[in-house]
Amino acid sequence: MTTPHEEEEPLLSPSSSTPRASTASSKTIYGSDEERETATSGGNVSRSIEDDVLPETSVLGRNISWSSAYILVISRVIGSGIFATPGAIFKSVGSVGLSLTLWVAGAVIAACGLAVSLEYGCMLPRSGGEKVYLEFTYRKPRFLASTLVAVQAVVLGFTASNCIVFAEYTLFAFDVEATDLARKTLAVGLLTAITIVHGCFLKTGIAIQNFLGWIKVGLVIFMILAGLFVVLFQRQDSTDTRRDRFASQEGLWEGSDWSWGVIATSLFKVFYSYAGLTNVNNSVSISSLLTACFLYVLVNIAYFMVVPLDEIRDSGELIAALFFERSFGPHFGKKILPLAVALSGAGNVMVVTFALARLNQEIARQGFLPWSNLLASSKPFNAPMGGLIVHYIPSLLVIALPPSKNVYSFILEVEGYPGQIFALATTIGLLWLRYKRRDLKRPFKAWIGAAVFRVALSLALLAAPFFPPKDGHGTTGGLWYATYAVVGVSIIAFGFVYWYVWTRLLPKWKGYRLEEETNGSPPHPTYTDRPETYNRPVETHSATVRDVSGREKEYTLDGNGFQFYRHTSVEKDFKDDEQIKAQYYPETEQLLKDATGASRIFIFDHTLRRQPVDATAVKAGDSRAALRGPVQRVHIDQSYAAALSRVPHHLPEEADKLLQGRVEIINVWRPIKTVQRDPLAVAEADSVDDKDLVVTELIYPNRRGETLAVKYDPGHRWFYKNQLTPDEVILIKCFDSKKDGRARRVPHTAFEIPGTQDKEGRESIEVRALVFHEHESLE
Repeated sequence: MTTPHEEEEPLLSPSSSTPRASTASSKTIYGSDEERETATSGGNVSRSIEDDVLPETSVLGRNISWSSAYILVISRVIGSGIFATPGAIFKSVGSVGLSLTLWVAGAVIAACGLAVSLEYGCMLPRSGGEKVYLEFTYRKPRFLASTLVAVQAVVLGFTASNCIVFAEYTLFAFDVEATDLARKTLAVGLLTAITIVHGCFLKTGIAIQNFLGWIKVGLVIFMILAGLFVVLFQRQDSTDTRRDRFASQEGLWEGSDWSWGVIATSLFKVFYSYAGLTNVNNSVSISSLLTACFLYVLVNIAYFMVVPLDEIRDSGELIAALFFERSFGPHFGKKILPLAVALSGAGNVMVVTFALARLNQEIARQGFLPWSNLLASSKPFNAPMGGLIVHYIPSLLVIALPPSKNVYSFILEVEGYPGQIFALATTIGLLWLRYKRRDLKRPFKAWIGAAVFRVALSLALLAAPFFPPKDGHGTTGGLWYATYAVVGVSIIAFGFVYWYVWTRLLPKWKGYRLEEETNGSPPHPTYTDRPETYNRPVETHSATVRDVSGREKEYTLDGNGFQFYRHTSVEKDFKDDEQIKAQYYPETEQLLKDATGASRIFIFDHTLRRQPVDATAVKAGDSRAALRGPVQRVHIDQSYAAALSRVPHHLPEEADKLLQGRVEIINVWRPIKTVQRDPLAVAEADSVDDKDLVVTELIYPNRRGETLAVKYDPGHRWFYKNQLTPDEVILIKCFDSKKDGRARRVPHTAFEIPGTQDKEGRESIEVRALVFHEHESLE
């Protein structure tokens, strides 16, 4: 008897069997997926990538244009970094040439990371990004990868850096002394105001952040044009050497500090300015990266051409303010433009606050935070207030606790160091999946050299704290130069401790176990000692199920939606998946061609169903004892939309052509032994009206899909064959694109026959196939 593959195990093994419906017809409230169904004898929620019903679904769908996606990504990438970090980078590395080189190198490194993300995103088309990638790759220990990502998102998910930029530029514009108290008060005030706006006036907050986002993009373009204007047309005296620093090789690299520790912390600041590229996994990200690199280099050149190096070195986060003042004078340049930078920083705080609040809300909803129901709630203003509070606390602490003068640089370094740990994990994971899961579809493959380079670089950056500055004992604003690494590692260590406490220590101490709850919401870890966690509500109704024995040939796929077909298979045991694919698939393809006259068959999966062999083991939570049992809910495997999505998902290069002809999805259902109990019943297609079908969205840890649930109607006509043998199959039409009045879909379910409960459990295999009639029209 086979056991689930490691890649198909759920995050948590269920502990109870799903109750079986007592009649042939039942109403599915939360959905029952005939494809790797959760309502199995063990209630397993599969994590297999092959589980796709829809490759991806979302609330809005895929309706964003390339240009809109480009603006979305580029406005997310261009934040406060280009206004605030160039001065700190130049001060650290000591020369114009090395500073500019790091901005270009940062783009190359970001491109390598983007390639890894693109391959993962195309291979696992799920919302969730790094969390999905890591939990799919690193299965054991259970929940560790997800917990570490969640802890990092909560603890390091703050917008303190942009709050500091807002405070610095506002104080500069109003010529107020930037004392420690003034900076922190203004930064905390902005954070508090935005939290209130997003928590209480959601639509207003979104409108404001959209407006401020355009100010930010306009500012960058204006700075480039202004820099070119000053350099080309502003008169300079003969003693000005700013042009010479680009013409002279010696001047360009003079004062360079090549200490790896210094370069590493500078790269973390550069990485911050390129963050946000993976929001959209397509060519938009590549174009946005090239655009950002071009803009950043030009803006840096403008800074170096306009502002004296000594002033840049002492500018801190105010390099853009000095640029404006020197270019446009003490009024417009010192007041209006720095205020625009402050507003763009505030806009970035609004965008990131809202995004991180939603992320925190999702983390709470999945059970990774205490008081998850409260923190995941959108009450009372239909806004992620719980997520906003979770975001507010670490942001407040980061603003208030470190020395104010260098808090901006420290924040970027603390964010960057743990990021390299996750970058290392995802990249090594990608290389491992290349070897371990060659079967996964990869529409985009990262260049192997880029992945190896990213691994080497991540290791080097993680080692950077062991390379002190050239003075041998440097500090940054009163902080030891490696403080950022200590804090970053402490956060990862806290994640390990938190994972151990909530998944191991507390359950053992208090005598409960963690189970995955699927009652009407996406599965998430739940504290429970009740075996009913997986019992999804159903309605049961009495129905007459007619035996077709002796009249099998009266029922056809196009007339009734199902057909009984005699066929003897060479395969008998159905225990080895690879043997099934090599031997049973080809003969099933031929069977379908003979039965339907199709021009082409594509089998996309199969499911074996057997009763659990050891009910005691299943009850104790042993997932390997709980193989798939009969599904006791009336359903159709795919909605119409989900069925059509199968073609581009499995055959993307031929999809346009294939969809011009007739397409069916047919299940070939065969008993492995003569059926003694829980036979399969099918409802005649024309007895089930479309109004009785309910699209049911299925939400799993790593995907969404759609099936059709069925409302009860006493007019439904049900059929089965008694004592069906392994030499007989039932062809079940799940979908037909032809709309000429023929049967297009058939509900089906297992059902109980009174008095058969003690008989041998049913064993069956069902193969699902796309059936193409390439020369038939759709009408």
